Amino acid sequence: MSVPAAYLVVILVWSTTPLGVQWSSQGLSPVAGALSRMFLAALLGWTAARLLKVAVPWHRQALKIYAVSNIGLFVGLICVYIGASYISSGMISVLFGLSPIASAILSRYFLREPPFSVSRWMAVLLGLCGLVISFSQSVMLTGNSYLGFLLVGFGMLCFSISGILIKREPFDMHPLAQTVGSLTLATPLYAISGLFLGLEVESLTLRTVAAILYLTVFGSFIGFFCYFYILKHMRASSVALVTMVTPVLAISLGVYFNGEAVTPNLVIGALLICACLLLFYWGDKLVARAAVDTRSANLEK
Repeated sequence: MSVPAAYLVVILVWSTTPLGVQWSSQGLSPVAGALSRMFLAALLGWTAARLLKVAVPWHRQALKIYAVSNIGLFVGLICVYIGASYISSGMISVLFGLSPIASAILSRYFLREPPFSVSRWMAVLLGLCGLVISFSQSVMLTGNSYLGFLLVGFGMLCFSISGILIKREPFDMHPLAQTVGSLTLATPLYAISGLFLGLEVESLTLRTVAAILYLTVFGSFIGFFCYFYILKHMRASSVALVTMVTPVLAISLGVYFNGEAVTPNLVIGALLICACLLLFYWGDKLVARAAVDTRSANLEK
């Protein structure tokens, strides 16, 4: 598989996942929806590994990689599932839009990347402003939005940390093996958490079942396979740039399929976050180009 194709798959999957998470939790507890998704995806993964003859290692280094992967796959995702009960799918995607900034800041300390320039710090402030504007109206409408904001925000940080720590591991593993091993470890973790948080199943609608199956095949198996694949070939901060595109698609899907309201604050906040990402990744180049043009103009005079 080519890296651009895998990157496109991740964009499409991450754009539809917030809505799928909400639908898959209708009629059952959030943990029950996540557990069913992980269990079925693990079965699908083992089947694919057997057919493709890909070995799934269980030595110490492999277990360490699976554990690091579950910082996002288990800790992060369970927070997103619970938080999805309190905020819209569009807001989930907008909040995850800041994951490139979080990844870049964390990479500065974990991967020893160079310090931020002035334009990058300006981008961080711009993104925070966009986040505050996006959630200001929702928080005024319902106090539960605070809880959803904190849970999904913490989940976003877990995904960012997980991606960075995986890049630190020297062991080279097949993306399918990493996907299957991580899903296999996630399944009992969700089952254990369900004993404390509840695994209630009230009623299952066709839409709920379809959402679980979609998240099983695309959100968990194919999505994480492509995610680990591009993470292997790209920088963690570059992979996180996927979220620059997903908010627009996710908000549109939430409005069309879930009847979610688009507030002016949400639109303005999403645009500010997109502008923040553009400034963060291309601001230094624009400043350097402007300096070269100014120098050239002065020489011509």
